[in-house]
Amino acid sequence: MITMKKFLTAVSLTLAATGFAGLANAATWAPLNTTGIVVANDPATPLQVSKGITLSCSMNGMANIDAAGSAEIVALSLTGSLGLCGSIGFFNFPYELEGGADDVVTLKNVDVQGITGDCLGDLVGTLDQTTGEISFNMAEIPSNPTGAAPCVVNGIVGTTPAVSYTP
Repeated sequence: MITMKKFLTAVSLTLAATGFAGLANAATWAPLNTTGIVVANDPATPLQVSKGITLSCSMNGMANIDAAGSAEIVALSLTGSLGLCGSIGFFNFPYELEGGADDVVTLKNVDVQGITGDCLGDLVGTLDQTTGEISFNMAEIPSNPTGAAPCVVNGIVGTTPAVSYTP
């Protein structure tokens, strides 16, 4: 009986510790409780987006950070390349924005419908914590359905006001 009681206590403590560790790993975004954060590239430096063809596009969007420090992208659009960029659509908002180690950020479940096919999945970049700029270095969103070329994003988008997070 004592052995079983010690075992159950150890299991309970392990579960509790695991639960608390999981909460501690969640990123807290700033500035807290801010809506309408502008997400856009510098017009002088367009993003390169591709899926079979490569286009130079300007990105515009909006993000929100709630009072608890959770961030989400609530709107995105592309313009440029003689109207072709505007043919690429983003759907099923919001996209949760996660912050991880080494300033790696992930937009979760990005849903893109494009000229040459669709993509669905995570988009990973790197955040400059000082400037709030997110760099995408040939970042891929998997093709939907699988088997075709991924959607690729290359370039930098800024945030106004500048966002940051604590892992």
